[in-house]
Amino acid sequence: MQTLINTVIIDDEPNARATLALELKLHCPEIRIIGEAASVEEAVQFLQSTAGVDLLFLDIQLTDGTGFYILEQVDYQQFKIIFTTAYSDYALKAIKFSPLDYLLKPVDAEELRAAVDKALRTKQDSFNHQVQSFLQQYRAIAAPPERIALATSDGIHLFPVKSIIRLASEGNYTTVHFENGKKLLLAKTLKDLEESLARHNFERIHKSHLVNLDHVSSYVNRFGGEIIMSDGAELPVAQRKKAQLLHRLGDF
Repeated sequence: MQTLINTVIIDDEPNARATLALELKLHCPEIRIIGEAASVEEAVQFLQSTAGVDLLFLDIQLTDGTGFYILEQVDYQQFKIIFTTAYSDYALKAIKFSPLDYLLKPVDAEELRAAVDKALRTKQDSFNHQVQSFLQQYRAIAAPPERIALATSDGIHLFPVKSIIRLASEGNYTTVHFENGKKLLLAKTLKDLEESLARHNFERIHKSHLVNLDHVSSYVNRFGGEIIMSDGAELPVAQRKKAQLLHRLGDF
């Protein structure tokens, strides 16, 4: 008789939970879903009160927090974890450099089967060590420095990250706009600066614009989508960037 794997799905999207449950039924018959949760609060309550959980499908970003916060509130040493996400962000980058598995939504059947097999093959002690190492790395990423060093022709200048409103591409140069009205021209591409600011609350909304989400005043649907910044700038949102931007704005 096949041993069933008691599994919990944590995701704030009902359709995502239903789709994953169906894929598991079709491709992973040894999986038995014993519970679901749609928020950090629900997940913590369920996991703290339920024994015998073997496997957790954990969404990275929930409406009231991150999946990583859940792991810091419960005894994760009793089960295996497979992360799920619809977006590529700094947290996903950290997972990519760890032995932990993740699935991009919509979930691919073959990748799902492979992730389940890998999780079940991994010894619990080894898995616990992987999660512990990852959480240490994630905490370091999630608490970035408050200042950033920007190099110009006359030297290196330190600025509070929160003082940067937006960055605009000027070919191989980038203009940085600050909340005091100051502008700084850097001999760096927008892509280079995007990587430097990846750990902060910045979002690339267009090939020419990288913005500090803390300085977004509003989003409007005109002309395919625009955002208005705290300095009054009206910036276009590229169609392929729209879903990610609205998702992040919805988390505020």
